[in-house]
Amino acid sequence: MVDLNKYPWISKDFDGIGGFLLTEEELIITFKKKVKPKADRWASFNMNLTNVTALINGRAERYSLKELYHIHRVYEVKNQRIQRLPKFKPKTSKSLMRKYSSRERNRAGGFTHKLTTEVVGKLKESNSGAIMEGLKGIKQKILNRSKEQNRKLSKWNARIFQFMLEYKLKWLELSVKYVNPRNSSRTCPPLLWKNGFLWAHEMRKM
Repeated sequence: MVDLNKYPWISKDFDGIGGFLLTEEELIITFKKKVKPKADRWASFNMNLTNVTALINGRAERYSLKELYHIHRVYEVKNQRIQRLPKFKPKTSKSLMRKYSSRERNRAGGFTHKLTTEVVGKLKESNSGAIMEGLKGIKQKILNRSKEQNRKLSKWNARIFQFMLEYKLKWLELSVKYVNPRNSSRTCPPLLWKNGFLWAHEMRKM
């Protein structure tokens, strides 16, 4: 039996253990907590390939995703080289693909974790919930363009960003709402921020 209260890096306000996930490098422990999310204010978010734009407590914020895009690009090049290995070395090729795919996920996940932690810190200061575009299944809907465009879109981690932001906010008992993303990609940042005010206004009326 392990007493988790001994470890200062583990939050003390959980209600139970969610489960365990054992990887080659670490043991991941998930926790459960009953919450009733609410918010005094609302912040709106929009994400594209290279940045996240947001309106937080009446102030426009922009977070760069260039490092994340670069991570995916680096491993894309590595995978292309692996795919050019001789066909009589399938085991070597498969082993290398698994190795670099795992590293890519870990690096991309680490970047997104740090970014969402920074964003959540700002939202917590103003007790703000988050309003985001409903992007579930969005890649399947848009991955039908040119080969080059599809390659770029495959590096888009919008849903991972949203997932991490949502569970971190809910842990702090802050609300998360999703709105219809239709035509939002055609809107320039200033108008998006204006729409952020509109979304927040609509949420207050609910």
